[in-house]
Amino acid sequence: MKRRLLSLLIVTLFGSIFSLTASAATASQPPTFVSVVMDGKKIWFPDAQAFIDENERTLVPVRFVAQSLGAQVGWESKTQAVPITRDAQSITLKINENVVQVDGKAVTLDTKAILSGGRTFVPLRFVSEVLGATVKWDAPTGTVFITTSENDSAQIDQWGRMIRATKLPKNASDYPYILADVPNEMYEMGYPHSYPKDSRVANVLYSTIPEFNKRNVDIWMKRLKTFGALWLNVDYNTIDDAWAKAVFATKVQSSDAELKYIRRYVEWVKANKVQIEGYLDPEPSMIYKDGFGDNFVRSKFRIKFVSYKESKDLLYDEWFPKKQVFQKGIWYEGYADIAISTNVGGDWGTTLKVSPGASLFYNQIIRKAVSE
Repeated sequence: MKRRLLSLLIVTLFGSIFSLTASAATASQPPTFVSVVMDGKKIWFPDAQAFIDENERTLVPVRFVAQSLGAQVGWESKTQAVPITRDAQSITLKINENVVQVDGKAVTLDTKAILSGGRTFVPLRFVSEVLGATVKWDAPTGTVFITTSENDSAQIDQWGRMIRATKLPKNASDYPYILADVPNEMYEMGYPHSYPKDSRVANVLYSTIPEFNKRNVDIWMKRLKTFGALWLNVDYNTIDDAWAKAVFATKVQSSDAELKYIRRYVEWVKANKVQIEGYLDPEPSMIYKDGFGDNFVRSKFRIKFVSYKESKDLLYDEWFPKKQVFQKGIWYEGYADIAISTNVGGDWGTTLKVSPGASLFYNQIIRKAVSE
């Protein structure tokens, strides 16, 4: 009973925290994507991401969270109902309703289950608590941690991620550790062009350079996520000069010339009727210094080109492929090394921002996503 009361207090507390940070997304103020880590492993949502609704509650795609918790998720199209079962427990949610049946008893939520982009979204904390998990919110990284069981033997990194010691990538020594939820393909991807004498792999950076500490890296990752949310979510109906200034603000500002180029891209988006959806998820333990002044953060991404008239310059990216044609309405996924740098000397730890030449295509693996 005490644990249950504590869990309810946690829900209330973090609802208050979200109310301080949540606001309606606009072209220049993108949605804040919420990362979800369960028992030390990140849930990689295939398309729609967790978000904060108008009631200041975090909503997640129910299928992937519930399945990660060992539950079975169904769909009843006639009644618009989503049955969830786990062992002897049963939950039935209905779209656009906030009354849920839990083991035959009615429970009223503070927000409704909704259908968006073909996915059912539900309040993360309710599903977690009903299925026996505990929830913790980490504000600096924008991460929800869900714990279903204690594992005292597991090694956890400083971002709450589980470390593995088996089936390691060929270049495991390049990294401070290898994560359980990251495939070897991401680790073994080739590095961007570099100057060998001054280049440094992640293991060396974290073990020898004081600026590579959690406080600084959290700042860098937050800037990258903000940049990615703007960069990969574009709509010709809403894009404006505020968007251009917001993108410019995430970058190292050595010259106002780049703002001029960003504004040209805004005009092209309008003329070419460009609409893009996507997300960028940088991995803090995978940073590479190229020796030319940039640090590259390996990032997982998904992107969908919803609308365009001409398949060119769809992103603000000088390396955007000139010959590859991206199909409309198809999710693409992969990994990319996104450059961050600074023009500040001395104590530069907090100053790294997105480099002017940062690209999704400079050093990447990209392919059509597998539908789920």
